[in-house]
Amino acid sequence: MPDTATWTKFATTSNADFYEIEPHALAVVPFEGTIDDAATARQSVAAQLQYLRARGQRAGIIVMMDRVVEQDGGARAVYRDEPDPAFQACFALVGSTAFGRAVASIFIGINPPRVPTKLFATLEEALAWVRTIVRVR
Repeated sequence: MPDTATWTKFATTSNADFYEIEPHALAVVPFEGTIDDAATARQSVAAQLQYLRARGQRAGIIVMMDRVVEQDGGARAVYRDEPDPAFQACFALVGSTAFGRAVASIFIGINPPRVPTKLFATLEEALAWVRTIVRVR
């Protein structure tokens, strides 16, 4: 679990909390033991887009994958098709455990989103990459 004390919480869905880490960098922190399906994926994308569109802001999204125990094909299809590249610049998936990395690798390999998506072992690496992507575009 990352230390979210200095982050600004902006939403909660049925399976995750959502934070702004800094301008142009958001974080998705799933609840422990999360199962991600099409419905929860739609909630996630909608929460991100509502926040970003209200601010007219583009951001990279960092997703903490270690708490996800299952992600089905419906969720992967939503993450592939529904993000808006005008607001969601990239997805940085953080998996520090073997299982978290496996879930993230399946997601990237089977149904990658329309925006750049990479797997990282640490939050710090993911945040550094997000900063370069948001700055470049």
